[in-house]
Amino acid sequence: MPKPLTPLESATLATIAATQSESDGWLDLTRVCSRTGRHLVDVRQAVARLVRYGLVAIDEEAPRTERWLRFHLPTHAPETR
Repeated sequence: MPKPLTPLESATLATIAATQSESDGWLDLTRVCSRTGRHLVDVRQAVARLVRYGLVAIDEEAPRTERWLRFHLPTHAPETR
């Protein structure tokens, strides 16, 4: 039986889903920090768990920083180049 999402994981997933279309998949993780009151390291760990659960995927070809990541949801295939 899968483990339920933590409140932080749930808030992170909701933010990713809500901003997916408006930001072309890019997410400023500090946006989640502001909404949840959690530190960036906690949000990054929540993202890693969401990736392991298969709920989101990180665009491996896109450049990354500590603050910015490019996501796609499993129902949205990444654009082919």
